[in-house]
Amino acid sequence: MRAAIINNGASSPDKILSLLDGASCEVVGYADIAKLCTDDFDVLVLSGSSQFPVVYNREKLKDEIALIQTSNIPVLGICYGCELIAVAFGGSLRDRGEGSQKRDSVEVEVVADNPLFLGRRQFEVYDAHRWAIDTVPPDLQILARSIHGPEVIRHRSRPIYGFQFHPEKMLEQTFGDELFRSFLKLEVR
Repeated sequence: MRAAIINNGASSPDKILSLLDGASCEVVGYADIAKLCTDDFDVLVLSGSSQFPVVYNREKLKDEIALIQTSNIPVLGICYGCELIAVAFGGSLRDRGEGSQKRDSVEVEVVADNPLFLGRRQFEVYDAHRWAIDTVPPDLQILARSIHGPEVIRHRSRPIYGFQFHPEKMLEQTFGDELFRSFLKLEVR
């Protein structure tokens, strides 16, 4: 498997790399997306970020948004990457407010059956985001939610998923890494 990780400012993309279990990986900064040939990869992973919010920086992120809209290969957005997926298809975000980036686990409830969840109906994930999906556009479906809103979304007809949480963190305490690997098994050929 060949994977491209779009680094949106994640402080440790190496943790995402560790979830890709020996895949051939390339890390590309969001500002360098124009140089990326997606035909060379089997999957795109959009990292998290705490550098700047999606809402006020659409122009800066236009190449990544276009990539999401046109990708012919599976895409998985993590936290910030999930927010980008929602915005790319016409959704909106809401600011949860200062101090909302408490770094801890959160309980997630499955609201739509999907093999991604490996039969689970509830699970814990690592939560650390100030922004949340406010409106989900028609092209996207909510698969799971927490008290903060949608936590897992997917495109209705394309292999594009978003995790509002960080599957690469708190591996021993949460179900995030299993979900990440489940996505790879289901969507990456």
